[in-house]
Amino acid sequence: MPPVGQSHPSLILGLLVAAQVLGTSVWFAPQATDDLAELAGSSGKAPLILATQAGFVAGTMIFALSGLADRFAASRVFALSAAMASASTAALLLASQPWHAGCLRFLTGISLAGVYPLGMKLVVSWFPDKAPQALGWLVGALVLGTASPWLLRAVTGSGGRAGAIIPWASTAALLAGLAVLVRGDGPHLKRSAGISWRGLAGAWASRQYRSALGGYLGHMVELYAFWALVPTLAARAGFSSPWAVFGVVAMGAAGCVLGGHLARWTSPLAVARFSMACSAACGLAWPWASEWPPWPAMALLALWGSTVVADSPQFSALASAACPRDGVAAATALMVSLGFAVTIPAIEAMAALESTRGPWVGWALAAGPIAGLALMGTGACERGKRPPNAIDNRVFLNSNNLNSSKASNNQRQL
Repeated sequence: MPPVGQSHPSLILGLLVAAQVLGTSVWFAPQATDDLAELAGSSGKAPLILATQAGFVAGTMIFALSGLADRFAASRVFALSAAMASASTAALLLASQPWHAGCLRFLTGISLAGVYPLGMKLVVSWFPDKAPQALGWLVGALVLGTASPWLLRAVTGSGGRAGAIIPWASTAALLAGLAVLVRGDGPHLKRSAGISWRGLAGAWASRQYRSALGGYLGHMVELYAFWALVPTLAARAGFSSPWAVFGVVAMGAAGCVLGGHLARWTSPLAVARFSMACSAACGLAWPWASEWPPWPAMALLALWGSTVVADSPQFSALASAACPRDGVAAATALMVSLGFAVTIPAIEAMAALESTRGPWVGWALAAGPIAGLALMGTGACERGKRPPNAIDNRVFLNSNNLNSSKASNNQRQL
C-alpha cells in the first residue's frame, strides 16, 4: 500500500468502512435463513441471536481484561478476528444439533468483539481530529453489515436457504480481514500496557460518563431488539419481502452518517437526544401505524430504522470525552460490554411481547430510549462544558496513543 502521505484520506476511510460492512455481515446472517430456524426448533432463530450477543459480551471483556487490543497491532487483531468469524459462520452449514449452532454463534460473537470495536479504534487512529464524523461512518457500516444478509437473500433469490447466504457472509468477513491487514494501523495509534483500573475508577467518578452510559444502555435496550423484530414488524405493515427488511435496517446507516455530520455543527449530545426522542416516538406510534396503509406504515418503520441507531456513535464520543486520559480504553470497554449485555434479555422479552401483544410491543421498545433520556438528565457533556482532561480524538485510543505535538493542533470541540 502507498505510504500514509500518498494515500488519500477518503480512500482510507472508504476501505475501513467497506471492511466494517463485510466484517459484520456475519452478525445477523442466520436470521436471513430459514434452514437454521428449523434447526433451532420451535423457538426459531432467537437462540442463535442471543448466543451471538452473549459471545460479543464475553469477547469485549476478554479483549479489555487481557489488553490484547492494545498489546498487538490493531489491524492484525482485526484480521484474525474476522477470519475466526468467517470460519465459525461457515461451520453453521455442518451443524446438525441446535447446541452445535449455538456454540458456533457464541464463537462468532467473541470474534466480532475484535471486529466492531477494533474497527472504531482503527478509524480514529487514521482520523483523530474527525472522531464524531468518522465514527458515524463506522457505525453506519455496522448497520449495513447487519442488513446485508437480507440483501443477499433478495438478490440471490435463495428463498432463505442457508447454503446460498452463509457462504457469501463468511467470504465477506474473510475479505474484510485481508483488507485491514494490508492497510495496517493508522499513524496515531501506538501500543500500550493494557487496561487501567485506576483510569476506570476515574471514569466512573465522572457524572458526565455515567450520564452517557445511562443513555447508551437505554438505547441498547431498543436497538438490537428492534433489529431482531424488523421482519415481523415489516410483515405487519404488509411487506414480507427481504428488500423491505434490508431497507428498514439499512436506513440506520444514513442516520449514523447524517448524525455524525450534524454533531459537528451542534453537539453529540444534541444528536443523541434528538435520535432517542424520534425512535421513542416511532415506537409509541407503532400500535396505530401498523394499521395504516402499507406504504405510510413502512415510511414510519424507515424513520424508526434511521433514528434507532443514529445516537450510537455519539454516545461513544460523549463517553470518551468524559473520561480521564488513562481511562478511555477501560471505560469504553465497560460501556460496550454492559450495553450488549442488556440486549440479551431485551431481545427475549420483546420477542415474547410481540407474539402476545402484537404491535403494542412498540411501547415496550420505546421504553428503552425514554429511560435513556431520563438517565442522561443534564449530566452528559455539552459543547463548551467538558472535563479538563477530555480530548475528542481519544475515542478508543489510550492516552499514549497520540503524538501530542502533532495531534493537538487538529483537535476540535464536540
